[in-house]
Amino acid sequence: MVPVAAQIQPHHDSISVAFVIDGKPTRCAAFSVELRFDGEMIKPNQAGQHFDVPDVFKKPSEQWRDDQHVDISLSCGGQTFVFPKVHPAFIRQGDWELGIARPPYSIERFRRTPELEHGAWLSYLIFEGEPGIVISVSQPEPPAEIADSMRREQPNASGERARNIAYALAVYGFEYQRNRDYLLLLLNNCLARPRESPENDECDGELLDFVTNLYWRGDDSLLAPLLQVADARGDVIGEIGTFYSDLLDRRGAVVIESIEKLPAEKQKLICRLAYEDDLSIDSPKRDRVVAFLRGAGGEAATRCSSGFGGS
Repeated sequence: MVPVAAQIQPHHDSISVAFVIDGKPTRCAAFSVELRFDGEMIKPNQAGQHFDVPDVFKKPSEQWRDDQHVDISLSCGGQTFVFPKVHPAFIRQGDWELGIARPPYSIERFRRTPELEHGAWLSYLIFEGEPGIVISVSQPEPPAEIADSMRREQPNASGERARNIAYALAVYGFEYQRNRDYLLLLLNNCLARPRESPENDECDGELLDFVTNLYWRGDDSLLAPLLQVADARGDVIGEIGTFYSDLLDRRGAVVIESIEKLPAEKQKLICRLAYEDDLSIDSPKRDRVVAFLRGAGGEAATRCSSGFGGS
């Protein structure tokens, strides 16, 4: 292990780490950082939430090989966050955002992140100047104090807050079926509203994200109702076609078997929405789906292809 040097003042070769919980900057008590690279544990000089870039990482980005990695371990407030296999080029002067994202904020901030399909919450690391580079890690244990607080609040909650609590508690595994059923009932009630209804914080795209996230987490019983609600309702399920395109791409055989039980027009609507909302602008995914449908054969697969132009 590289010896710990004397505390330093941040300078031009340092990295500043901001700690954020659910979008709110938070003081990071007892901050520390460790970097494991090439079999060696490196503990950089640090002052507060700043630390020096170790000399080994100061070479130009193009000199690093693609197969080289560093494991980053950041400790804050008694918690340790580990981000494995980071490319060494990111260990350079600048600012990092170390964060905790718990439901429902995790959906709002990272709605397309695969790690949202696992665990109770996310830890994440964002590098300055690299907004597309977000390293996220799903964490298995629900935060007990947050879950307990929500359970106490739930009986008196209403509107958007009741919806958000139900989703969070479902993710945490507390009374899952009751909270899941509440969200599904709310989704159907929202779709029953007239199309020109005034805006409602309960009835928006985030509600759909909650229900589809529970499906991807393993609740297969949600597939049938999510196929049944296919509609062009921008006020409630504006991007449901993206969910359908993901289904066709990831679980095509399951989808075809399921939509065979629906009326022909509903089958074509599901696939048309998949095309309009996503496949029309994502050609690699569209090519995969088209290849699957051609190989699958059958009336449902043929109707589905016709739903996006018979590509």
